[in-house]
Amino acid sequence: QITGSIDIGRMKRISLRIEAVALALDGADFIEVFRYFLDAEQTPEDSFASAQRVFRGVPTGGGAAFTKDTVYLRGLVGVHTFFRWALREQKLQLGRWLFAGKMTVTDVQRFAPLFESGVLLPPRWMPPWITRANGLAGMLAFSLFANRIRLDKIDEDDGHLAI
Repeated sequence: QITGSIDIGRMKRISLRIEAVALALDGADFIEVFRYFLDAEQTPEDSFASAQRVFRGVPTGGGAAFTKDTVYLRGLVGVHTFFRWALREQKLQLGRWLFAGKMTVTDVQRFAPLFESGVLLPPRWMPPWITRANGLAGMLAFSLFANRIRLDKIDEDDGHLAI
């Protein structure tokens, strides 16, 4: 999301699979989940592949599901929220330190004093999107602003804010 490498189509597929996981956990079988994807306008091939992902490694009769996509979404929301928080708190340096090793956003906050004192070294390599702090900060700042716009106040006739 932050790098711009996830498009709306992928977000839709992940969202549909998360909904399908909930259906399967509530008892929907493979065929019902397959039809759910068809009804969501996926091709028969994509619907079958998506249903396969939902039932990967579990019985296809319903009541169980493979929940990896739910974890993806949780991670996406968690990292996006972390970067928004870091911007608000003027701690974007934490985002860079994430690349010093395999750690969570909670870890990097706990390790901040160790990075600041030099006990832990900063990362040797960082992806380009994190090194462009001004661009990242601008995107996140706009996100913070845009999320405060009340969609119920938009004029349906012209799409502008009703003031």
